Amino acid sequence: MKNQQSVWFLALTLLLGLAFSCDKKTDAASQGGTAEGSANVKLTQNGQVVTEFNATQVVAIGGGDYAVTIASPDQKHNLVLTIKGESTGTYPFITPSQVLSVSKANFLYQSYALPAASAGTVGILLPTTGEVVLKTASKTRCSGTFTGTGKNNKDGKTYTLSGTFDAPVVN
Repeated sequence: MKNQQSVWFLALTLLLGLAFSCDKKTDAASQGGTAEGSANVKLTQNGQVVTEFNATQVVAIGGGDYAVTIASPDQKHNLVLTIKGESTGTYPFITPSQVLSVSKANFLYQSYALPAASAGTVGILLPTTGEVVLKTASKTRCSGTFTGTGKNNKDGKTYTLSGTFDAPVVN
């Protein structure tokens, strides 16, 4: 499991780096869509809000599938939604033991609001149930909603992550 978390952490780091470097471009054509993205993300545990934030650092990487990256303004919460599809519809989240396949989705949520995975790291949440609903799916824009639950490996508690997103697509 630690090996899987290391791979996820590396993938998230690379995606966030790519997303934020692409987000800083000023040429709208190079971004594919409007430069501004938006998202609202809420993390709850037993119905109690643990953290909630609005974000404008939101971008989707497209080209057959979508990887949507969302970062809180203070950079303490980062979410990557991976969607294996390019059309509107519902994409169920896979469990940590499954391989991401066509018509499925996954998320990796890293947050200082969760118990740290190990000393000096942030907390990690992977889904066990839930879905992404794509409302807009084009070469220039990706938007939708998501709700997923997962267990934090450190404290064993189940958390629910939900929200909305609207992002320009970088091809």
